[in-house]
Amino acid sequence: MPLCRKITDKEIEDGLNVVARLIERYGEVYWPVFEKLEHELQKKHSRAARLKRRLKLGIRPSHERQTAKPKYSKAKTRI
Repeated sequence: MPLCRKITDKEIEDGLNVVARLIERYGEVYWPVFEKLEHELQKKHSRAARLKRRLKLGIRPSHERQTAKPKYSKAKTRI
């Protein structure tokens, strides 16, 4: 069952610290866990940076852009 909450950077960093101590004490058997945690932290930072850059551009998707409304003049009809 997937987690329903976001894992924080601090939680990942705490996990990295624990796994680093495990590697120091028991050897490289825990190295894949360390690499996975590092990768997930880098992925989170990369996503956040990419989103920030995109939002900084300030370009709205076409469906959100306000388009100029055509000005219709009432045509006067002569009888």
